[in-house]
Amino acid sequence: MSARHAYCTFFDVGYLSRAMSLVESLRRHGDDAPVWVLALDGEVASRIAALGIDGIHVIEIAELEAAVPGLAPLKSERSRMEYYFTMTPLLIRHVMRRSEPGTAVAYLDADMWFFDDPGAVWDAMGAGSIGIIEHRYPPAIERRLAKYGRFNVGWVGFAGDERAAACLDWWSASTLEWCGDTPVDGKYADQGYLDQFPGRFDGVAILEPLGMDAAPWNSSRFPWTERAGRPYVGGDPLVFFHFHGVRRLGGWWVTSQLIYRAPIGRVLRDLVYRPYAAALDRWDARLQIAAPPAKRGVGIRGLLFRAQRVVLGVVSVLSGNAVRAKRLSA
Repeated sequence: MSARHAYCTFFDVGYLSRAMSLVESLRRHGDDAPVWVLALDGEVASRIAALGIDGIHVIEIAELEAAVPGLAPLKSERSRMEYYFTMTPLLIRHVMRRSEPGTAVAYLDADMWFFDDPGAVWDAMGAGSIGIIEHRYPPAIERRLAKYGRFNVGWVGFAGDERAAACLDWWSASTLEWCGDTPVDGKYADQGYLDQFPGRFDGVAILEPLGMDAAPWNSSRFPWTERAGRPYVGGDPLVFFHFHGVRRLGGWWVTSQLIYRAPIGRVLRDLVYRPYAAALDRWDARLQIAAPPAKRGVGIRGLLFRAQRVVLGVVSVLSGNAVRAKRLSA
């Protein structure tokens, strides 16, 4: 494990229960590293302050805008999601500069959850300066999803050294120049740039264990098994799962498994999704925050997107690709 490391992430209040579940999973497995949160709305900052959880540090968007010349003007030129994606490498670099010299920093998507020691991920980087993880798409969907990049931006780690700094500087300059939410010419938001890391920079480690960044899009590629009550994927212990697309629909937590042609199985349902749903239920009850609304798309595009989500949600419930949610209570 990195002797000195920190994490960073960003989210709005609709994802606060997910983010707190993430932090809780880190702590439960012995990782007390600082977690830096870029608050995407004012309520995130006030809510986190009210919770009083040690080790969480809030950064306001205005602070990052003041620290990065050229960032603020992009707010009026890019969509909300494009602006957020622009800030991923800027946030990592900002946290690294605010931390003690030599501190390694990893960006985490807020919808991930750890099932095992997070130190295993840092150990997998070895002597590398930059850690990235492949999507590992199954052949059946690889061609369709290749436009989103070989690597997933859900976990990206940087050692506190010169090689990592050089990569972060280039990635930051790249997202400031272009960060579109539609794939084009091998680029996609903040994520497509990761494909260039291995060819451009020394010290890039591609993390191999299958239990790291397991996700709906790769869950059908490898067998899921149970050993002593713990989930394994492709023979590797599950370290963390990326719960992309999980959302509440009435009395259910709906998964995105069907989007990736990966119907849920017993191990995935009982040992992965159900524990995570229970964590979300606990935090939702404590915070009294409903599931985040569908925000992408406006006009006809937005209407179609939301209609598709409803249909997919109903099909997921009827086909067993959802787990029951507990009723919110004060």
